[in-house]
Amino acid sequence: MAFFRRPPSSPFPDDMVRWLDLFGRYSFDVHGSGIDDSSMWERVGSLYGYATSDREGFLAALGDLVADDQGGFATFGAARLVWEMFSGDALTIPAALPLIDAGIAFKASRGLPVALLTGYEQQRLQQIRAQRG
Repeated sequence: MAFFRRPPSSPFPDDMVRWLDLFGRYSFDVHGSGIDDSSMWERVGSLYGYATSDREGFLAALGDLVADDQGGFATFGAARLVWEMFSGDALTIPAALPLIDAGIAFKASRGLPVALLTGYEQQRLQQIRAQRG
């Protein structure tokens, strides 16, 4: 009988939350962020194999990483990473939708109008509206 349970270790690099924050800042303002884009895309590329070989595990682990971020740049970075990994299919993957929704909420919390959402974010809002009837 164990009194203490060790949480499962993350399959991501130790600096993943910090990187997601940077990726979120970069994605939010590519030109004004001052972040080197090559370092962003190298990490995205290195994660692709994991994302496509274990989609559900990748999305669950990504959601766990940003659960305590409470809608900050790491959350937005995770939403953008979902899109980069799965593109249009992301809108049909149930486990991806909470991350995409959190990215939309991130933008809304900063007062961005719907017109400034990306095409996939606007598609997701349409899906939500259609579900509500």
